[in-house]
Amino acid sequence: MAEESPSAIDRRRFLTVLGASGAGAVALSGCSTDHVERLIPYLVQAEDQVPGVSTWNASSCTECPTGCGVHVRTREGRAVKLEGNPEHPINQGKLCSRGQAGLQGLYNPGRLKGPMARGADGKFQGITWDDAIARLAAKLGPARNRVAAISGAGRGTFSDLLAEWVGALGGRLVRYQAFAAEPLRAANRQVFGLDQVAAHDFAKAKHIVSFGADFLETWPGSIEHQRGFAQSHGYTRGDVAKFVYLAPRMDLTGLNADEWHSVRPGTETALALALANLVSAERGGHAGLRSALSGFTAAMAAQETGLPAATIERLAREFSAARPSLAVAGGVGNQHSGAAELCAAVNLLNYVAGNVGETVRFGADLDTGDGYAALDSLLAAIDGGQVAVLLVHDTNPAYTLPKTSGIEAKLRKVGFKVSTSMYLDETAALCDLLLPQHHALERWDDLRPRVGVYSLMQPVMEPVFNTLPAGDVLLRTAKKMGGPLARFTAPSYQAHLQSRWQALAAGRKERDFAAFWHSAVQHGGVFADAPVSAVSLAAGAGQVTYTKPAFEGNGEFVFAPYPHSLLYDGRGTNKPWLLENSDPVTKITWHSWVEVNPEAARKLDVEDGEILRITSPHGSVEAPVFIYQGIRPDVVAMPLGFGHTEYGAYAQGRGVNALDLLGSPRGGFLPYLSTRVSLAKTGEYKKLASIAGNPRQLGRGIAEAIPLDAARKGLTIEQAYLAEGHGPHEENTPVEVEALKGWSEAQHRAAEHGDYAREELPRWGMAIDLAKCIGCEACVTACYAENNIPTVGEGEIYKGREMTWLRIERYWEDGKTPDDPIKARFVPMLCQHCSNAPCEPVCPVYAAYHTPDGLNGQVYNRCVGTRYCANNCPYKVRYFNWYKYNQLAWPEPLHLQLNPDVTVRARGVMEKCTFCIQRIRGTQNQARLENRSIRDGEFTTACAQACPSDAIVFGNVNDPTSRVARLHRDPRGYRVLDDLNTRSAITYLAKVVPSAEG
Repeated sequence: MAEESPSAIDRRRFLTVLGASGAGAVALSGCSTDHVERLIPYLVQAEDQVPGVSTWNASSCTECPTGCGVHVRTREGRAVKLEGNPEHPINQGKLCSRGQAGLQGLYNPGRLKGPMARGADGKFQGITWDDAIARLAAKLGPARNRVAAISGAGRGTFSDLLAEWVGALGGRLVRYQAFAAEPLRAANRQVFGLDQVAAHDFAKAKHIVSFGADFLETWPGSIEHQRGFAQSHGYTRGDVAKFVYLAPRMDLTGLNADEWHSVRPGTETALALALANLVSAERGGHAGLRSALSGFTAAMAAQETGLPAATIERLAREFSAARPSLAVAGGVGNQHSGAAELCAAVNLLNYVAGNVGETVRFGADLDTGDGYAALDSLLAAIDGGQVAVLLVHDTNPAYTLPKTSGIEAKLRKVGFKVSTSMYLDETAALCDLLLPQHHALERWDDLRPRVGVYSLMQPVMEPVFNTLPAGDVLLRTAKKMGGPLARFTAPSYQAHLQSRWQALAAGRKERDFAAFWHSAVQHGGVFADAPVSAVSLAAGAGQVTYTKPAFEGNGEFVFAPYPHSLLYDGRGTNKPWLLENSDPVTKITWHSWVEVNPEAARKLDVEDGEILRITSPHGSVEAPVFIYQGIRPDVVAMPLGFGHTEYGAYAQGRGVNALDLLGSPRGGFLPYLSTRVSLAKTGEYKKLASIAGNPRQLGRGIAEAIPLDAARKGLTIEQAYLAEGHGPHEENTPVEVEALKGWSEAQHRAAEHGDYAREELPRWGMAIDLAKCIGCEACVTACYAENNIPTVGEGEIYKGREMTWLRIERYWEDGKTPDDPIKARFVPMLCQHCSNAPCEPVCPVYAAYHTPDGLNGQVYNRCVGTRYCANNCPYKVRYFNWYKYNQLAWPEPLHLQLNPDVTVRARGVMEKCTFCIQRIRGTQNQARLENRSIRDGEFTTACAQACPSDAIVFGNVNDPTSRVARLHRDPRGYRVLDDLNTRSAITYLAKVVPSAEG
């Protein structure tokens, strides 16, 4: 990162262009080429584009199958920010890190610049689109019905068109997602006779049990579940739904649990059936079901799982007493060969507890694709030489399947392979013709992620490269080929899409299609509640089974690969925001690691960073150790998503692919938890690229918690502490208290001059509810996107030079002995905008100062980089530009994502959170033009806007009716390091726990 790019605007070039055409041309040239050849005034512009004014368009996110709605902010014809669509029923205005990073997919330097074909030398060469379409059409004719397609696109008009297009040729289509929830579908078919994935109402649940389902991370509909979980578990309604996590490893979802029980891998089914048996015996109900469950006793489950029988009986009593409750299973990180049995057992547990129709609802039919079995059938046909032409769209099976599946060798047997991927990923690299499609923000399309939801996508800007919508590729190929494809006559995919929406309008009895279409485009789609299907037990419901776990190999440890919450199935690894944003559990960035329990680490005599060789019957990889107490001693774990051999400069060669240790998939899904491994020291060391600070609070009261009973009584943290029998904690001696009396108030009175004395001015502040914060880091990504924060790379992370203005501190609690499970607390930490800010008086050039409306300002062009302010900040939330990160972090065309409302900082400048000052001033200016006051909630900071749990609230503390002012008065409220008398503008609300954790 120390090398500096010559491509940015330097002082000489700035003055040259300024002298030639005025400063306005600098911004224009900065978004075009490095060498200005001619200057064109910005006179002819689109009707909806006003220089300096943002335009917002509604669209849909395609970064995972959930199908969230987004609002896209554009400036001067380029997208600069993605936010959630408040009208969309799935995400309701919030957006996760992966969704926000879709912007870096749009401007990714690794995107294919145009169509390419493999030449005689085996290398790809650029061709024209007419040539590309002609080549595809020429191959389809002789292939006849030996055509197939693998698509990762969500359910929608394009998937319908692709199915019809392939069907007209006599071929077959498989819609494949790496994380397709196949065990959930199989279990629902067995128990309820329904081939669909249910929707789950976490907000309604009063008791939650998860058998390894990471419903806050990569489970189907995770952003919706974050919102629901915050409502039930976040003390929103004066109560906290107890959450119990049962799995060999604690992921981010497990870290938010009130109890974690580390059951033996693969034995969760026995536990779920025992709980169902105990609940059924207490509640009564279906006699045949009670008979089928009778053999699964607490003693039997205790023998299988290692949990005490008394604990199992207690879990059953608590689950039965809470109405309604909710049990979930089917997480990828816990997907073993018996995963379908586990999901069926959990279905029965929910059924006997009366949760089906309450917190488990069928009818929405969440989109998960066709599953692995369909892909396996197609691969068998490919292996048998039955496919001559293969089209691969929006999926990367050559990466997401283990090497032992033979996917690469099978694909090579296809005579002609075509990819529409935007990037040269592992599957595209095996193809013969590359037809890169438009990004989701550059094309018309739609999604039907669940029943009742029709989400639209629209182009919000001109294409960045010479790409083409995949729908237009199909239609242009049909026009070129004719014959069986002659019936596809739409002039463009946009016209085809509108024709399908005309049918939708007719079905809804809409008389004016133009008005219907305009409204749908404006609001991001058409939304209705999904019908709730009546559910009854199927004939196979009583055929409950439990198969004892069996793992391949003779290694000492069970290997547990799990999905990285930010990188998902590996599609996020080419986006620097997601690489530099730390893993929420380990706080590691940019590379792979292997998690080892402290007990196992002692036996192996390894420390953090020592590189281990992990060997299974199918291969071996090497990775540095992260010692983690939240994993069983007989299990080791690694994140998925790393180890790409292609997929662009950010992803290629970064870390290792944990799938290389797995055997060939078998059955209807890929069992990730399927093999044993052995560990061996290599003698090498790699420092972990971690941004973690001290893992413990050390009694500083940074992440406070309060018992539920105390919160219900309205006790403060201090009162709750005393009520538990602890003695008072004296922060100052009586002499010190007397000396300090009135000192702070006197300081403020001395500063009451000019604007600082105006009582009508707002005082901006924030409230962060730790009972709702789950540590997902969506707020961190939002801060990167809004404030032009540079990513510094792995090398600079080693030196502690990360630039993130907002970080999520993760502190461990308990876990002092092996029998004492570890717990975690999360604290979003950012500039506290202190009224008595220690950073301000030490700045020799007055770069750090206090604004009349309560902000701790930072004047970049005054800063000379002494770093005195950072040294004096007790919260350590100030960051220094050691290099020209403003040039290094955004290689073309990634620089087009920059927010023009925020200064891009230069080398030698200190920076930190500004409370999104550009949003504050923009709203104030608009209110002033309209001769009115700012309304509460009219705007908010980027972090608060993105937070799926609604844990962050921003506003005017001087307005007693504002939401933030009410939260500042909450008895749970406290300020971090309040004994320093910094008078922080951020009030944290203590986490509420069912028992006295603190």
